[in-house]
Amino acid sequence: MKFTKEVIDMIKTFMIHHVSGNPDTLTSMTCSHFQITKPTVYKYINELVEDKIIEKLGSNRSPHYRLVETVYNWQYENAHLEEDILWSRDVAPLLKDTKSNVREICQYGYTEMVNNVIDHSESDTLDVQLAADYLNIKLRVSDSGIGIFEKIKTALGLEHPKQAILELAKGKFTSDPENHSGEGIFFTSRVFDSFMISSHQLRFVGLGNENGFLFDERNDLPGTTVHMEIKKDSATSLKAIFDEYADPDKDPSFHKTRIPVELMQHEGESLLSRSQAKRLISGFDRFTEVILDFKGVTQIGQAFSDEIFRVFTNKHPDVHLVTVNTSADVENMIKRVQSAK
Repeated sequence: MKFTKEVIDMIKTFMIHHVSGNPDTLTSMTCSHFQITKPTVYKYINELVEDKIIEKLGSNRSPHYRLVETVYNWQYENAHLEEDILWSRDVAPLLKDTKSNVREICQYGYTEMVNNVIDHSESDTLDVQLAADYLNIKLRVSDSGIGIFEKIKTALGLEHPKQAILELAKGKFTSDPENHSGEGIFFTSRVFDSFMISSHQLRFVGLGNENGFLFDERNDLPGTTVHMEIKKDSATSLKAIFDEYADPDKDPSFHKTRIPVELMQHEGESLLSRSQAKRLISGFDRFTEVILDFKGVTQIGQAFSDEIFRVFTNKHPDVHLVTVNTSADVENMIKRVQSAK
């Protein structure tokens, strides 16, 4: 059977989009999906291999396929570096054919994360990697310095580095307020499809403009490594994300934030005390609107709730607290303390 160009393109597109998740079963999956024979699928796979879009590993009897990935690596001595120069000289020429919105997001994330290494890491070196396949662009920025979570822990006098992740999630935190706004990680974690910071035994992961989550590493990874990934056909706009957390008609500054309250439940800790609440609301007065996302939080204590929804709101009437994803128990506790105002 002879297929039209449109049908052939549809089959190839299917294989390109499914090869990463099905490297060993791509042939049978494509046969089943389109009800076509193995020789036909092999023909189109070979064409994709010839076009250097996918590559074949393993034997003919047990083939393993994956997208062809081109990788570039740079290492710099961290002295007198300027992130915009590094971007324009080394990375931007490699992304000149990328969609303008995606290229702008890559530039923003690259320059923000590289600047963090230059100004905050206390590292002697900076390592950058750019990896690109047919569908995705990946950026990795690494250093061998003090570690971002440890740096924040020390700056704020926190008990544990895990508490530093909550400060990053809020936005507007910086250990150098005279020279930095503290917005870079907040927005970078939201404009990329996936974003991950690894440092020592902790990881913070963000998935697009969604709440991040925390988990522990088995190994102690020195310094800080940031991974950023975005699809080449992403429709995300840097301006749209900025505007979501600002009001361009009234206040163009970063005035709104969204806090995943679940980040406070590290090691299964219940949210019961005023001290916990005070850690959560620290810095809220820098915003005019704070969205508290209670996804993953099934209940909270009276003291915790009272400190946030009565004490804080009475002291800061200009800060509008919004709650989302509250369970029935959480909602009832919030209403209970609000009724006591």
